[in-house]
Amino acid sequence: MEQRNYTLGTVEASEQLINDLYIELRKKVNKWASITHQTAQARMGYVGQHLVSVATGCPGGRSGARGKDLVLPNDEHAEIKTCYRVDQLGKCNDCEAAVAAIEDSCPRCGSTDLKRNDDSKWLIGIRHDEEFAEILTPKYYYLVLFEFTDLTSPDTIQSSIWRVVPTVPGFAYCMIDYYRNIRAASKSKAPFNLWPFQLKFDLMRPVLIYRSQITKEDDVQTMIFPGRDSEQLHALHQLPRYSQSRNLTVGKILSFAESIGANIEHPNNKRRLLEQIQRFLDESHLTTEITMDSLSKALYWPDIEQHIEGLPEGLKARAGL
Repeated sequence: MEQRNYTLGTVEASEQLINDLYIELRKKVNKWASITHQTAQARMGYVGQHLVSVATGCPGGRSGARGKDLVLPNDEHAEIKTCYRVDQLGKCNDCEAAVAAIEDSCPRCGSTDLKRNDDSKWLIGIRHDEEFAEILTPKYYYLVLFEFTDLTSPDTIQSSIWRVVPTVPGFAYCMIDYYRNIRAASKSKAPFNLWPFQLKFDLMRPVLIYRSQITKEDDVQTMIFPGRDSEQLHALHQLPRYSQSRNLTVGKILSFAESIGANIEHPNNKRRLLEQIQRFLDESHLTTEITMDSLSKALYWPDIEQHIEGLPEGLKARAGL
């Protein structure tokens, strides 16, 4: 296709923009919607839904923000959440001008000392009691992430899909804590922010089922694909990395140590405690799943125990409470 430079404020530019970013995009999104049965709206979150359908082989429910994101066999369904960390606006560290992800230098002063942002997260909204009662109903949650492989050189984009079973303690307890504690005390009632690669995400036993990279030349290289490649359980980081987590108090760390049988000293220092527990784990035969579930209970149980009695019966049963 002929490459032309267009000038802002011209009819020619406006017509070409409508053609490129609406007509052609709409045609292609509609084509894929007829295959995946996902929504035909062109938003990055919905592109994540199309990708999950293609990767899993399961159709969508033709819904956008509400409805069944993925239709599974046996009348089951799954939810899809997409986090898009590409094309976030950064800034120049010298003059503080805004800098787009595609720019290698500041458009105002030319500096290459740039701050790139990658603080987007998955949002899980629970608007009312009825939605809370059904939060563990989906068979899976699929978490899609688009990110740069190297934020200092934003040219290669990596797309990943993790599958989470919502009834595992790391997810179920987290949702109870969010709705009955965090949201209940919040004036804004904002959705739950799930940050990639932070403690709460790591404890959800996420399984990586898909990964590909898009090069600067727009070539797509697929490293992991369902049915072709083995799934990968997302491992916990070395425990001392979580010492900055405000929710992980000394008391909860000691409770975790007791639950897994780790005999440790009791210094009032989170990092030293976690270092001792990590040494115990390195020498033990505990599975990653047991470690995740034990740490999840230590992290959430003191805050949710008072709410167990009043939980919806279906949710309580799915969470094994």
